[in-house]
Amino acid sequence: MTSHLWACLLRIKLTLEMIAQRSPDNDGPLTWLGNFPVYVSTAVAGLHGVALILSALAMAAGSEALLQSLMFSSDSVVRNASLWQLCTYAFVHTPPYWVFLFELYLLVVFGREIESYLGRLAFIKLYLLLLLAPSLFLTACHFAGWSTIYDGSSALHFGVFVAFVLIYPTAEILFSIQAKWIALALLAINSLQCLALSNYNALAVLAVDCVSACLFIGYQQGRFTFRLPERLKKKPQNSRQPTTLPKPEPAAVDAIHAIDPILEKISRHGIGSLTSRERERLEKARAHLIAKDGGA
Repeated sequence: MTSHLWACLLRIKLTLEMIAQRSPDNDGPLTWLGNFPVYVSTAVAGLHGVALILSALAMAAGSEALLQSLMFSSDSVVRNASLWQLCTYAFVHTPPYWVFLFELYLLVVFGREIESYLGRLAFIKLYLLLLLAPSLFLTACHFAGWSTIYDGSSALHFGVFVAFVLIYPTAEILFSIQAKWIALALLAINSLQCLALSNYNALAVLAVDCVSACLFIGYQQGRFTFRLPERLKKKPQNSRQPTTLPKPEPAAVDAIHAIDPILEKISRHGIGSLTSRERERLEKARAHLIAKDGGA
């Protein structure tokens, strides 16, 4: 009885912490369907549901070519510029569909908590990152000689769950098991399954989405920041120092200013009238003028 009461208190404490940590800037639900709040994650889940129905109808009508044009193919993206495949691959759903129901659960339940914690705009950024990062990574791998084909949103929505776990790692979500242990177990199972089936495309997408979720949540929580060093923020300056003319020595300046009186004295009384000091000034002025004329 005591242990049960203690577990209930822990759940209440965790719930209060989750409410207290939610972003004050979140905009709340998009709308309400009766008493049911519709968040961005809910709307995206509905969009995936419609895509599931359309995918099933296309397969039933034998329109596999249409589905293939929406799947991600690095060959098609690079050679034919089919850039829409960078996004549309996640909305092509093929059997078994029970896996898709698990994906929707991850998106609706845990996506709503992320949206409440980070805010609507931040959740949209997270979802776009998880959507585009794998396809861009596989496109880059194409230039290394690795051609890939991929479809589905299982890794994308698992990335949403990973983001939730990073925010609430000790949340008890299944049989009093903390979220972080469930995430590690699911990650290990998915990775082993991809290895057993030699499905390295899916393994790469899973890894990219998990890393992207970690980086995004870490950035949002301030664990690390992407800042340029201060020296890079400043305007680039020419490494060469501006050339400034050397200041003339005081002796040279005195010699130049002393030329006129000395010349006037020579014109009146002859050069023999100059004192030794005046002769010295005249010689310095002469040497300075010669050097100046030679530099010009």
